[in-house]
Amino acid sequence: MALIQNSDDRRIVRLGRGGKGSNMSGKKYDIAIIGGGPGGYTAAIRARQLGFTVALIEKQWLGGTCLNIGCIPTKALEKCASLYEEVKNTRQFGINVPEAGFDWTGVQKYKNRCVIRLRKGVESLMKKNEIDVLTGHGTLAGVDSIDVEGVPIFAENIIIATGSRAGSLPTLPVDGVKVLTSDHSLDLKNLPGKLLIVGAGTIGCEFGYIMSSFGVDVTVVEYLERALPMEDEEISAEYGQHLKRRKVKLHVSSSVERIESTDSGVTAHVKPRDGSDEFTVDVDQVLVSVGRAPVTENLGLETLGIPMEKGFVRVDGRLHTGVGNIRAIGDAVGGLMLAHKAAAEGILAVDTIAGKTRKPIVEHNIPRGTYTRPAVASVGLNESEAREQFDGDISVGKYPFSALGKAVIAGEGSGFVKWIAGGQEKKLVGAHVIGVQATELIAIAATAIGAGLTAENFAHIVQAHPTLGEVWTEAAHGLLEGTINY
Repeated sequence: MALIQNSDDRRIVRLGRGGKGSNMSGKKYDIAIIGGGPGGYTAAIRARQLGFTVALIEKQWLGGTCLNIGCIPTKALEKCASLYEEVKNTRQFGINVPEAGFDWTGVQKYKNRCVIRLRKGVESLMKKNEIDVLTGHGTLAGVDSIDVEGVPIFAENIIIATGSRAGSLPTLPVDGVKVLTSDHSLDLKNLPGKLLIVGAGTIGCEFGYIMSSFGVDVTVVEYLERALPMEDEEISAEYGQHLKRRKVKLHVSSSVERIESTDSGVTAHVKPRDGSDEFTVDVDQVLVSVGRAPVTENLGLETLGIPMEKGFVRVDGRLHTGVGNIRAIGDAVGGLMLAHKAAAEGILAVDTIAGKTRKPIVEHNIPRGTYTRPAVASVGLNESEAREQFDGDISVGKYPFSALGKAVIAGEGSGFVKWIAGGQEKKLVGAHVIGVQATELIAIAATAIGAGLTAENFAHIVQAHPTLGEVWTEAAHGLLEGTINY
């Protein structure tokens, strides 16, 4: 339910359908959740489904970072970029578009419409499920109490779901004008002519794709040895070649040592790690994309003795902090900092409170995606990890999109999928894809790995033809006697 704060007497007021408010001060709940992002609001809905009374405390926007300044707006911009590229390349289908163009203001309006619509959807879900939404900063006042902007509420169980913010580097001070984070980059009024992106992880590559699609001259500097360094090495290598074809300048094993503001923009001093000479890059703006940092300060965690490590809340497999009935989920606890992981942890935390028997979440079975063109996605172990875990007893099955009928029809023949199986039974333990609809296709692989299937189990599942999903069946046959159509 929507809440407003009365600035005169600091009461938290719930707005009813008739517009009459009620004082929330001192109210006791079964579960109180600090943070209204995917983890927090999912936990709140699950709690109401199980009959608990719930307070959801959010200081800014329902939907959190993901919906408002993360996943959703970024993917809306990616959709616009991808559609623009498709329109420019329709001749291969015999369709002639005289001249494709774009309106950046219109692109931004589309992105904002998506965000507003989905945010209203979350607000509607809160009303539908009769969840008390308290607007303000929540601070732990005890193991069963929370101070919300000076107003106390009480709860038998508390869940910390405060999410994360864009990471930063002390050597690259962000000013929001010439040196940006992803937050600033989502709301640029004008596109830069030249952009330097510091970091070639998922966020950096997504913005590199979006900006280069709209004609920005993009340079990317990555400290590690390859783009998308957390992905399987073969996938990263293929993606690096893709960046070259897009004329994105990629400097790996390098660091941006310092930047200087100029009249026209920014001069960045880049130092290769191999000891070769430092060089400079002149750009209009710099995007610092170096991961995410947890939002766990000023919550009263240390006062209660809740264990912390490098800013993250430490929890057990049931997401319990070990202090009272306080749990923590999502980016606040670290690991894979993904919206769907946070949501799954929210459900697990509430089910545990309810006494339900649930298996802990296996983090490496959570799918990951990079929304570019081609897209990249993965789940489970990469090849190096699997070789180490299975002492070299692994099998690898690959299949290219160039041999897949549906991909050829779509004009999307680049890239491939890769299964990794472990042991004599060839249990599926990893899956990686670069190519068309990768972030959708990974759901098939995640389901197979989560279900504990072997290569033979999966190869016997019949997929429809022609579909993109067939690519996994072909690759599974590659783990056995050999692929059928390649």
